[in-house]
Amino acid sequence: MSNADAEKLMRREFGQQLSRIATAWRREVDRDLRSYNLTDAQWRPLYYLGQLPPPVRQTDLAQALSVEAPSLARVLDVLEKTGLITRDVDGEDRRSKHVTLTKAGANMADRVRDAVDGVGARLLEGASTQALQDCLSVFGQVLGAVHDAREKRALEESGTTTNRRNENAAPGGRSTRGAR
Repeated sequence: MSNADAEKLMRREFGQQLSRIATAWRREVDRDLRSYNLTDAQWRPLYYLGQLPPPVRQTDLAQALSVEAPSLARVLDVLEKTGLITRDVDGEDRRSKHVTLTKAGANMADRVRDAVDGVGARLLEGASTQALQDCLSVFGQVLGAVHDAREKRALEESGTTTNRRNENAAPGGRSTRGAR
């Protein structure tokens, strides 16, 4: 097998493992949160709302979760009905809504964060700090490439073509930008 073929297989395996890990990780968190009757679709917004400074625009939350706004709106309806969040019209843009955790929602977000931390501790037990830093570095590169590809597509769709990745590259082709 040539080096190019081996590298191609390794990149394919990386993507497959990354996908399996993400699914397995979320299932572990789901298992730990089962007693709170939260679905994956419900605990993830609570987790992000607990991490982001309030108030959070609903569109920003959808973007952070990588979900479509209409899908998130249905989940937020459920969370609002259960008293975990409130949604208020943005005073600066009446088309936009701010999402805020209630006191009960903040408590649940803390439980979700604890579950996420617990899963991380269990699944990463024995991984060295250096190994985790190396993984985070690779993840940052991948997220940067995804961001750049989205930006490039958006520019191409608008009729403008600029390769921002090259504008931000250091010698040797390495990005000078950090993780997004």
